[in-house]
Amino acid sequence: MPEIAEIFRDHHEEYFRRNNAPPEVIRAIFDIEKCCTPAMGGSILCTCPDCGHQEIRYQSCGNRNCPKCGGHKVTQWVQKRLAERLPVDYFMATFTLPHEFNFLFRQHPAEAVKIFMKCVSDSLLEIGKSKLHGMVGFMMVYQSWCRNGDFHPHIHALLPCGALSADSNIWHFPKRRDFLFPEAPLMRLFRGKFNAAIWQLTGAEKIRRNVFRKEYVVNLKCVGDGENSFKYLAAYTQRGFIGNDRIVQYDGEEVTFRYRDGQTNEDRCRTLPAVEFMELYLQHVLPKGVQRIRYGGIWAAAARKRLNAAREILISQSVPEMPEITVKLENLTASSFLRDERFRCPKCGAKMLYRQQRTDSG
Repeated sequence: MPEIAEIFRDHHEEYFRRNNAPPEVIRAIFDIEKCCTPAMGGSILCTCPDCGHQEIRYQSCGNRNCPKCGGHKVTQWVQKRLAERLPVDYFMATFTLPHEFNFLFRQHPAEAVKIFMKCVSDSLLEIGKSKLHGMVGFMMVYQSWCRNGDFHPHIHALLPCGALSADSNIWHFPKRRDFLFPEAPLMRLFRGKFNAAIWQLTGAEKIRRNVFRKEYVVNLKCVGDGENSFKYLAAYTQRGFIGNDRIVQYDGEEVTFRYRDGQTNEDRCRTLPAVEFMELYLQHVLPKGVQRIRYGGIWAAAARKRLNAAREILISQSVPEMPEITVKLENLTASSFLRDERFRCPKCGAKMLYRQQRTDSG
């Protein structure tokens, strides 16, 4: 099966000739190329205790843009989020900007993402206080791609149904449990905050005035107990827009990859020259220090007491307990074998034993 690392090794020189790559992109390219190879400077000898099969596996790079890394982090993150869920239904809010703002996210990626997330956060807190008379909780994940890899900045926010009162003694539910608050007021609130804040960035004056009056896309829907939504969002916290499993063909010049069409829900294929595929992949690398995921309201790090208070209130109100969740780890992990105790023998499926070896870096 062709891998993204192989494509990068073959064409990174041409990519550098065509692009003025920032440091974080250069780092991502070479980390992906070296990942799980002798160049990483360490290895693990894996031995199957049942059939005796042996393999040498090399250390992973740990870069958050690498398609092979981050599996254990994703798994740990999902387990932690599921453990602290509130026993209520959840809602997914999706905020999407007009494409005319895309160039600002390319020119000022760190600043634009921070403005975007702050405006979403402030809007959710304000409408929660207005409509639910309390503090909502939410987790936001920034995503810069659509399913075919094109640049498409948007934010997913996951919220529990209801809000905690200011004195932390009452959990306010909406009148209807399948309706949190209306989309139109939330959209207008977010649009006003974003339009006012985006002028901080150089180049915003080039955007036509009618763009600021457009109906920004804000979608809000109930997603049940939130388990699948946590898993969906987790996949975007520690990887690039595509994994090796979606590379269909690579002939040395062109890359064909698979994606799911959002309109028809059918699998489609897209073919690009290798360097253009690199440009497509690497345009989603965020600057150092910019986090894809943030928490707000009662989910914020400084509000853990509020989160615990909300859980106690909901349990005392005899809200039905959430069913026991079995996280399907095999659907979430990459090849971060160094910390993966579930590493299985490819021949008989038994858990393999491993030990660290010293290996000179290449």
